[in-house]
Amino acid sequence: MIENPGELVNSGRVGARFTVAVRRHAMESLRRRLREIHSPLAESAEAMDQMQRHLDSGLDDVEHLHTPTTGSHANSHAEHLSEEIGTTRANRGVHPVESTQAAVEMFQVLLPVVAGNLRSLGMGDAAAEAAALTLHRSIMRRVGLGALAYANYLLKKVSGSHRDERQRLARELHDGAAHSIGVALQNLELHQVYRDRDPELAATKIALARTVLHEALAAVRQTAQGLHDTTAERGNFENALRDYLSSHVPAGIVATSSVTGDFVGMRDGVCEELYIVLREAVRNAVLHSGARSIRVNVNIDEYNVRATVEDDGDGFEVARKSDSPAGIGLVSMGERVELLAGELTVTSADGQGTTVAIVVPEVRRLP
Repeated sequence: MIENPGELVNSGRVGARFTVAVRRHAMESLRRRLREIHSPLAESAEAMDQMQRHLDSGLDDVEHLHTPTTGSHANSHAEHLSEEIGTTRANRGVHPVESTQAAVEMFQVLLPVVAGNLRSLGMGDAAAEAAALTLHRSIMRRVGLGALAYANYLLKKVSGSHRDERQRLARELHDGAAHSIGVALQNLELHQVYRDRDPELAATKIALARTVLHEALAAVRQTAQGLHDTTAERGNFENALRDYLSSHVPAGIVATSSVTGDFVGMRDGVCEELYIVLREAVRNAVLHSGARSIRVNVNIDEYNVRATVEDDGDGFEVARKSDSPAGIGLVSMGERVELLAGELTVTSADGQGTTVAIVVPEVRRLP
């Protein structure tokens, strides 16, 4: 076995060359194999372009076995391509398992191509082994770098979602509790002003301060309850959703929910993230829509979880909503669903209510 393929570089015993026609034929073979295994990459023009460049890079590395270089340019190219692939696939919701499977198929396609080329040049087993090792390392290095880019992209999304959640809580505390406390302090100061010259008016200021302090306390408790409610375990999803609706939707709004299917077998993290998104959708409807009724429907089957939050409120033009608090909430919701490899769509129009629809695929845990 060749531990160091570079030993063959110095002897000039590896001289593989791969024409454009050979590369195209290899790519067509790879595409067919991906279709045979029903890889989602096979039907994406963007993914196939990236696969072609990945394939070309692997063959380039085999070609360059006999040409010693610093490798800095090749390394830079590999890192750039891998980062592009990892980020794109994370953004498209393509699981790393699909990338790994595609890499296996690529190696199986290219190995006979490389071996046949070397045989045509009269190369022996040592050259073939060196080329195979180089090809394998080239492909898997890019897969590893792509997985790192995939993880980094998702970490940024998670960080962004958490930042948005903190900002939302800060707004609630500022607009609710802090405002009420400020009003209470103002009335306490006015009580001091009127205490001697107008005792009756001073008493009303004390009463008003007491009222708004109770409002501040209620706002703090509601925010704390919201933090507590972010945990919706698989076996308790329906109860958590029902409890949220009963405690956070005002009496003047009719709120109903329907949850069907078995949530116990869902992937870890799906329940909690889905619950947070539904909670935010309900909150938006309560605060911004003027709705008289809100309905939440959630259904899970073997392959997907589908959820909708519908209200009969004022509606809005979706394209013009991004700068408002509700619009910022929609962006955060979309990012959370994207982290689950799902899709969130918002349907609304002025005077026609709003529907937030969520689809998350492959929600079952592996056996």
